[in-house]
Amino acid sequence: MLTIEDYSALRRAIADISGDISSDAVGTNVARLDEIFAPDTHAAALDPHTPIVLGSRGAGKSFWSGVLGQYDTRTAAAEAYPRLGLSKVDVQFGYTGIGGPKGISSDAIDAELSEHCTLNEAKTFWWATILSAAARSNGDITSKPAGLMSIAENLHKREEALINHDLRLQANGKTLLVVYDALDTVARNWPRRRLLTDALLEVVWALRAYSFIRPKLFLRPDQMEDDSLRFVELPKLRTGAVKLRWTKTDLYGLLFSRLSLTSDLDAKNAFSELLQDVGLKPDDRSAILSRRWSLVSNATDQKKTMAVIAGPYMGQGRSAYKKGNTYDWPFTHLSDAFSEVTPRSFLGMMIAAAKHDSPPETQVLSAEGIRHGLREASKTRVDQLHLEFPWIKGVLAPLAGILLPLDEHEIFKAWKEARTLDLLFEDAEKHHYIPPFPSEEHRDEIQLFLALERIGVMFKRKDGRLDMPDLFRVAAKLLKKGALTPIS
Repeated sequence: MLTIEDYSALRRAIADISGDISSDAVGTNVARLDEIFAPDTHAAALDPHTPIVLGSRGAGKSFWSGVLGQYDTRTAAAEAYPRLGLSKVDVQFGYTGIGGPKGISSDAIDAELSEHCTLNEAKTFWWATILSAAARSNGDITSKPAGLMSIAENLHKREEALINHDLRLQANGKTLLVVYDALDTVARNWPRRRLLTDALLEVVWALRAYSFIRPKLFLRPDQMEDDSLRFVELPKLRTGAVKLRWTKTDLYGLLFSRLSLTSDLDAKNAFSELLQDVGLKPDDRSAILSRRWSLVSNATDQKKTMAVIAGPYMGQGRSAYKKGNTYDWPFTHLSDAFSEVTPRSFLGMMIAAAKHDSPPETQVLSAEGIRHGLREASKTRVDQLHLEFPWIKGVLAPLAGILLPLDEHEIFKAWKEARTLDLLFEDAEKHHYIPPFPSEEHRDEIQLFLALERIGVMFKRKDGRLDMPDLFRVAAKLLKKGALTPIS
């Protein structure tokens, strides 16, 4: 039987989970071995034969880029996904958004390509990144694209170099995987970003000619789905793209694996006792990594465990079930308009819930703590989204206090009265970021809603009214009848 001290130890272990789980592909903030959790649904994303991987902010694009780019973490990924052949892959980076010994930033692009560069010049740069990655895989660890531009722009020299690298890799039984991450940072305006994206996709398509040199692009969905991209084979690349998704069982598997592997011995023992009470047992890192542990993939076992941690329902008394159960409620209320939840939001909610005051002595988390966790997760999610889309807070602010769902004309009226578009353009010009309008010709409130819809922040109901998921609504201080009240 669990004691009051056991519940307290488990609460402490959840509260001590690192809330900052953002990663870079290279540098000091790369994925660590003890952070790896490998959902079955992510196998296709790491497959060397998958060139395009889509994911919103916080879904794990840079995390998996960093895992692939390091020998020890790549070895762990090979154990998690043995059918992918990752032990025979050499990984080099084509773009990372930040510089350094292994990285390539937008400054490197700007140094080689003028503001008014052509598509062919852009393709030359991306070919140079492939040549540089191939050279680094052959021992030239200081190779950079700038030194290979002349070869990259000459078709015959480029093909000769790549054929030689391809033959070398074949002889060594290796495949070179050239990884591109943080591709939303390649430019600060729509025309240049679109040009560079088009050029890179053409190079990716052309690399099909080489058997042992393969690209892997980690992209935001809105960048890949830009209707103004002109590459003729884009529909085929879109069809073959894989999206990084986290299911409910994936997210609970992540949480329970952190508890099972915690370095807090009191919490580790308490979790073992909790599992014993529900007829389960803990397991080691290898079993968790290879998904042999039931709490990684079995929803029934997860639900039983969560009922002990937080009680079965989000309410009290005879009608407690009407408030929802504690297993489903977090996923439902953390979902964006695409019904997707990121691990950042999920763990953020649980961490905040564990830190909430006065939980029951015989529970790890309380229903009120979980609701508090949603408020904190909402604030964090909007803050994180602001880093990716600097216009987001200025667009949401005029909607504070509005009762959703609401007719679109009322939403548009609030934006017009606040001069939202004018202020957005002024701020974008002042701070040099890309506004949310891909087309110069269409810049109105309708297009602003469509921009929010594209990133999952707003959606249109079947009756035509506009609505917003709780994940964003709570922090943006919009109201909704019967729903969680916003942050005060």
